[in-house]
Amino acid sequence: MNFVGYVLFLPFIVFYSYILGPVLKAVLIPGGLAILLLIMGPKAFIYHIKLALDDYKANKPVELT
Repeated sequence: MNFVGYVLFLPFIVFYSYILGPVLKAVLIPGGLAILLLIMGPKAFIYHIKLALDDYKANKPVELT
């Protein structure tokens, strides 16, 4: 019985992890940013995106040697 469960379960995990996941990211992230642009307006949106990118660049991980 467990074998049948794995045979049915594993293809769905592969599908969701490697096919559906990247597709959803490619659709939902730009769509969410577009909604924020509509809500905030262009000036505030660009200001906050620049703040987020500057913060991202400032918090680069340190390589330990």
